[in-house]
Amino acid sequence: GTNLNYVSNALGTLNDYADNTIYSYGDMTRNIGQFTNAGLKLEESTSMIKGFSNEAAASGTTSQGAAAAAYQLSQALSAGQIRLMDWRSLTNVGMGNDNMKNGLLDVAKAMKTIDAKTAAAAQKDFNSTLEKGWLTTEVMSKYLSIMTNDYSEAEIAAMGFSAEQAKAFKEQAVVAEEAATKVRTFTQLMGTLKE
Repeated sequence: GTNLNYVSNALGTLNDYADNTIYSYGDMTRNIGQFTNAGLKLEESTSMIKGFSNEAAASGTTSQGAAAAAYQLSQALSAGQIRLMDWRSLTNVGMGNDNMKNGLLDVAKAMKTIDAKTAAAAQKDFNSTLEKGWLTTEVMSKYLSIMTNDYSEAEIAAMGFSAEQAKAFKEQAVVAEEAATKVRTFTQLMGTLKE
């Protein structure tokens, strides 16, 4: 349902992103293939990959760890829900921190995929609530699109979040993008120069 120019533009966006971050274009193209094969639209996949990479960088995940987690996530996205086994693949590579958990809960509440009782239980034991199916593809997609840092606070608030939530999301997105774009180790420097 798309054309070559549209695909080229999406890949160009990821190439520009890869040039400015610690992640490689090869990983980006592999991930976009996995996400579109999972049934996501090209534009949504492009946004999710940028947000996912920012989130991975903020969590201190290596590019290899992020690639493995992206593969597992793509499998979950094709099923429509992120279950405990899928979530563990994220936590095993260092992702899935409290900021991500709280952000996903806020998105799920705004999208009404989680009830108040389950949300309260998730604050205490996030993992045990995943089998209820509240962490849908749409919730993850919305969260990762916010983590691209492509939205203003006002645009985030317009998605159904309070001003306080929008401010917190924007601050988290800025930190995540900085983590992805600022080289902090010699290994990252060599990878960025190679890219």
